[in-house]
Amino acid sequence: MPGPFEIDRSPPSAELLEVAKQELRETPEVRAAAVEELRKLLKASDLNFPDDEEFLLIYLRPTKFYPESALKLMRHVAEFNKTYKDLLHNLMPADVKPVFVEHGLINIFTNRDQKGRRLMVVHMGEKWNTKEVTEDQIFRALYTIQKMAVLEPATQINGAVVIYDFKGMGMGHVKAMSTSGAKRLLTFIQEACPLRMKAVHFVNEPMIFNMVWSLFKPFVKEKLNKRMFFHGEKMAKLHEHIPKEYLPANYGGSLPALDYGGKEWYPVAEQYTDFITKWNSCGFK
Repeated sequence: MPGPFEIDRSPPSAELLEVAKQELRETPEVRAAAVEELRKLLKASDLNFPDDEEFLLIYLRPTKFYPESALKLMRHVAEFNKTYKDLLHNLMPADVKPVFVEHGLINIFTNRDQKGRRLMVVHMGEKWNTKEVTEDQIFRALYTIQKMAVLEPATQINGAVVIYDFKGMGMGHVKAMSTSGAKRLLTFIQEACPLRMKAVHFVNEPMIFNMVWSLFKPFVKEKLNKRMFFHGEKMAKLHEHIPKEYLPANYGGSLPALDYGGKEWYPVAEQYTDFITKWNSCGFK
């Protein structure tokens, strides 16, 4: 078993493979045929992506093993990387280390939820010093975390859940956000991220959150909109989606309050620089 601050790259269990079969059409036969077909499609395309099975599964699982859909997702990723080249080109963990280690704005829970999904919290209020960390830097950190998450078969199959915590948000935080940043984040989540985003929960939103939501709302598509939930300070509403047994005391859960954060998680990213370099090579030929 991997430690609490390690990527879980263990092969899917029989139980997990059954989930993959029911939700993603994954069987040994379907998987083998889809990998072979996606390799052919890639070779005939203008895209430059690694074609080993482990890498192709990152794109085939969220697209339910339809090779044409996986290729389309790859194209979206290549277009996104091209559009935001100034921000993402050759992005390495060391480039976002301060966001993780010094500011602790993003935290991945060491436990999964009741459905085996990865849980992550993003602090957009009192923990965010807008004079030291920009909207762009937060996005670069989120993009780096994605590179880690896609390595986990369990996360590929079960997906991820994000909690946005706005506790202590003030006008300074609102002014630090932009329409372009909102569009970039939602384009990434909805079109250019090969992860199954199962739910996005907003908690501790103050009254001025309406100003923030007005930036994001125009770019939210129907599929994601159905997976967004607004709870305010009512953690009981959050518990309707994620039972208390899977949440820390910070969110009304029965687990101990969080005593770890990005500082503990950051070394994980440094362990996978070879994969990140491989990921960074993806794009157009």
